[in-house]
Amino acid sequence: MPTDRPGLLAWAQRWSVSPAAVAAVLERVDGGPAVPPFSGLPDGVRRELVRLPLAALSQLRDLTDSTPLAHRSSPGSPQRTSRRGEVPGRAPAAAWSVLDAVDQAVCVADVRAPDSPIVYVNPAFTRTTGFSEEDVLGRNCRFLHDGLLDPSADAELEALGTSSAEVAAAVQRIRDLLAEGGAGEVVLVNRRADGQLFVNELSLSPVLGADGAPVHYVAVQRDTTPYAVVRRARAALADELDQTARAVQASLVPATLPELPGWRIATGYQPATSPDGHRGAVSGDFFDVFAGPAGAGGSWYVVIGDVSGRGPRAAASTGALRWALRGAATTHSEPAALLAAAGGAVHEALDDRFATVAAVALSVEAPGGRGSRPGAVVTLALAGHPQPVLLPAHGVPRLVGRPGTLLGPFAEVEVSEVEVELAPGDQLVLYTDGVTEATDPGGRQLDEQGLLDRLAGLTEQERLAPDAAQRTVAAVTAAVTDHVAGGPVDDLTLLVLARPAS
Repeated sequence: MPTDRPGLLAWAQRWSVSPAAVAAVLERVDGGPAVPPFSGLPDGVRRELVRLPLAALSQLRDLTDSTPLAHRSSPGSPQRTSRRGEVPGRAPAAAWSVLDAVDQAVCVADVRAPDSPIVYVNPAFTRTTGFSEEDVLGRNCRFLHDGLLDPSADAELEALGTSSAEVAAAVQRIRDLLAEGGAGEVVLVNRRADGQLFVNELSLSPVLGADGAPVHYVAVQRDTTPYAVVRRARAALADELDQTARAVQASLVPATLPELPGWRIATGYQPATSPDGHRGAVSGDFFDVFAGPAGAGGSWYVVIGDVSGRGPRAAASTGALRWALRGAATTHSEPAALLAAAGGAVHEALDDRFATVAAVALSVEAPGGRGSRPGAVVTLALAGHPQPVLLPAHGVPRLVGRPGTLLGPFAEVEVSEVEVELAPGDQLVLYTDGVTEATDPGGRQLDEQGLLDRLAGLTEQERLAPDAAQRTVAAVTAAVTDHVAGGPVDDLTLLVLARPAS
């Protein structure tokens, strides 16, 4: 069949395809069969010709009067007809040969005809779907999703991370685009001729007639099944990692806290979130409550700490530190000695990491027992940890404790002790740096003063309530949430030690 050489050259120039690239195709059309051997074209020519079929799709009505199949007839052979019995129009042979050579599946539907039948498919379409031209010409493309709109297909669709409802929504999106005469992209699952499912990334473009209404719709299809399978596997792996992270995080804190007569303890933990709102990796925050040396007059330890870094290594280091503290507590009755012993034990285990810990030693008295008193004195030691806040039942909250050497980098640490008296209704608020380093969208941190201001805003009624410790945890958490204003937050851990008001 003769080639419309001048028309193709003018059309290619309009879409910035060089005459040399077109000539390379025409040489093969002129010298052999209607479908030229593109495998011999230089890479530069092949890359340039990518623009040719894309332009052809958007200008289809300029290239053909009816169905674009004539270029596949051998010289001298009768022209082919579609299932609708129409004689294919004459199109520039090279233009449709290039369409045939495109690796992406292409099909064209005549939206003027009843039920919008398919009037053209390229070889990539038949390779992708497994359906031959004879199978599809004259049919509406809905056969590609037959049976996939029924909920009974959900088990099969689940392997690709979708459902019949999502397929139905995608089909409705296609119908809406056709009704509007608009262009758009839709992703949906289709079924090949052999019954296998594939994920079809579909790009739809209308070809307008002289009256401005669509006469054809061009669908460029891309099989993205491998990507969908990878995304599905990644999602499953992410879910498994998240569950593992939650289990690891839970192992870093006691499942339940002991009840200490004369004391009330409340804790709070909020995992880090990234800017997109997803949960962060396992952190090194922890807290614990455990007994001191046997025979030490009913002494107990309350500790809170933070190991630098995230992920499995941070979790392993945190676990080692937590159990080192518990081990040291069997022989050390003072918090400074406890921290020094634990720091020496984990110095090498922490490797290039460091940890901050606050330890409080307190005595437990039987309620109403001899020598019991309404107030109590606790001993506080800080190894590089933020200063806790003493929140009195009446009055202004203040920071307490003396900063000490953090654990990890040094084999020996220097830690000081201070005594803190808690009157009835007083609370000692311990926290990790995720509280004070919470940052608003403008880059301003909440810092210690912001924490003090928020705690100062608690009324006496709130401070003296039976659940005062829980209320304080909630207030601090809310202060952080309000300050970041929807932005990302670091892990924050709270432990409130309260002396009952009565």
